[in-house]
This record gives sequence, C-alpha cells and structure tokens, in this order.
Amino acid sequence: MIRIFSRTVLPLFIFVTAACNRNGHSLPNGINWQKNNYSHLFKLGTKGKDSFLLIKNPDDTTRDLQVFHWGSDQEFPGVIRLKDHVRIGTMSAVFSGMLELLNCENRIVCVDDVRYLSTRECRRRIKKGEIQSVAQAGSLNKEKLLSMKPNWVVAYFIDKREQENWQQMEKVGIPVIFCQNYLENHPLGRAEWLKVFGWLLGKSELAETEFRSIEEHYQQTVQAIKSLDEASPTVLCNAPYSGIWDVPAGKSYMARLLADAGADYLWKNKKGTGKITLDIEKVFEKAAGADFWINPGACTSLQCITASDRRLGMFDALKNRMVYNSTALTFPEGANAWWDYAVVRPDLALNDLAHIFHPEFSGETDYKFVFFERLK
Repeated sequence: MIRIFSRTVLPLFIFVTAACNRNGHSLPNGINWQKNNYSHLFKLGTKGKDSFLLIKNPDDTTRDLQVFHWGSDQEFPGVIRLKDHVRIGTMSAVFSGMLELLNCENRIVCVDDVRYLSTRECRRRIKKGEIQSVAQAGSLNKEKLLSMKPNWVVAYFIDKREQENWQQMEKVGIPVIFCQNYLENHPLGRAEWLKVFGWLLGKSELAETEFRSIEEHYQQTVQAIKSLDEASPTVLCNAPYSGIWDVPAGKSYMARLLADAGADYLWKNKKGTGKITLDIEKVFEKAAGADFWINPGACTSLQCITASDRRLGMFDALKNRMVYNSTALTFPEGANAWWDYAVVRPDLALNDLAHIFHPEFSGETDYKFVFFERLK
C-alpha cells in the first residue's frame, strides 16, 4: 500500500580484498550486487552483514563517483565508511520527501532551505524548529551545517565548483552522498533512488515495497495509454527566462514521461539527458502549432505568460487555452510538490498527464489533478 505524504565486527580474514581498480578504491570479492530496473547512476550490494553503495559518475557510468560502506569496522581503501544514521542533512526537497515516505523524516535535522519542503510531516517539524535551513538562496552556511552535527548529508551538484564545495565538508568529518538522480533518463530511475535511502536508513524492505507499487502503477498506466486509439498530441515545455528557453533533451526523464503519457514531444529526437538551450524564435519556429503547453515557468495564469513576453501569446496552445502548469499543490513560502513529491511518485505525475492529453483516458469526468492545473 502506498501512502500519499503523509552491522557487527567480522574477522579480517573473511574479506579478500581486490587490488585498487581504476576507480581508486578497493572492495572485497564476492559482493552480491543488486540489479536496478531503471537507474544507471547507483549500485547497491551486500556481503554478509556489510552493505556497499556505488554512486556512478554521470559523465562516464563505467567509473565511480563515490563508494560507501556500512556494517563492520573493516576499512577499505578509497571507500567512505558510514556509521550512524540518526541525524541527516538533506540538501534538496526531493531527498526530504523520500525520507518522509520511509517514515524517517524525524532524522532530518537540516535542509538546504525549509521554504521548499512541501511534505506534511517535514513542514510540521519545521514549524517546531526541528529542521533548519543551512543553504538558503543556494549559499551554504558551513558553520551552521557543522553546528547541526549531521551523521551525513545528501546533496547534489550541477558543476565542478559545487562538487568541490561539498567535498570540503568531507574534510571536516561530514560524509556527503551525491544523489545525482536528476540526471536519470527515466522517471522511475529517479524514483528508484528510494532504494538507496532505504538501505542507508535500515528501511530496505519498505523501500522495495513502495517502489514496486509505484512501478506497477506507472506501468499499468503506460499500457492503458498505449491501448488508446487516438493520435499523439504535440507538446511544448517550459518558458523563457531572460530570453533563454531551456527545454528537456530527448533522453531526459521529462521527455520519457511525456512519451509514456502518449504525447509527441517536439524535441524527442535531440540527444542528451539534460536540457537544450534555445531562444524564443527557435522555439516558436518548431512549436507554434503545438497542441499543449506544459510547465510554463512560475505563471499560474495565461495573462502572466503574455505579460512576461507578448510574443508568447502567438502560440496556438495558449490561444486555445491548452496550457497546464504543475502548480496545483504549492505553498506561499515557495514549496511545490512537483519538485519533491512528483519525483518519488512519477506514477501520479503520469496519471495527471494522461488525463491532460487524453481527456477520456479513464472515464473520470471529475478527475482531480495531483500536480497540474489548467491555466485560465
């Protein structure tokens, strides 16, 4: 059942450690590695009562970005040993949402910015002062983070500078786990990181159960959409900012989500898992006649869109009022469930999109959207 919000010292001789590989670490032979269904950016493995986590390098998944171990007191060259998991820092609302799904929100002591958490229990703990911000406006307060004394921190980075900044915290004794799940190319690949948190927090069975339910619901929806006998509507995404219009690349999780929802995403053939940077003219040239417009920035009205740039009123999707934004569940402080809850529940996001692109999808005339709303 899915809810909506709401390791022993082992003798040294057991470990037959291989020579350090090209990744610069040394692990024991005979680790039983778990096979992921969708994620390409992590590996989980066990040997006896010891667990291992490999974080893959997104630029070259044959190489490891980080390696972690928890369980016995054995040390492995190039491997970061994790001990306790009572006090956790989560530097994205996404990670906080995953902890809450695993009933571990009480372990969160600090986050990047409390304003962006949308899950119920985390917001309750914020009001009580039990969760504090340590990186508001994207600027890490290292002294405050240290004062919170987390056992480890889950973070992500966009560029080398951010990565190096976080690595400074490792030098003062706070392990930093890089969760780069935003670079996964499948919505279920992003959600599958729930298993990582399950293993780290001693909740692996719960994480497996929750993920299987999410996966099953997602794939059932995909099959139901495929059975529809109708053309795929063309879709445009996002909105310009300072004259620059970033759209999802063709191998991104968003492109996959739109395809699974039975849409014809107009940049589906563009390579990459990140974004494509365009100007308004290029977007208009390709998408002026698009049937739907999804996620037009922060706007919650059609007037807001045209006020930002009058040229945007020339798109057919806006003229026909077929513009939907993932702003149905937001909070005054800035939190938006699309950025945390939708990551771990892509099945609900897919269901929303299915009802947008195919109004007769389930026969529910009064379907209530979880994340999206139609702009007026």
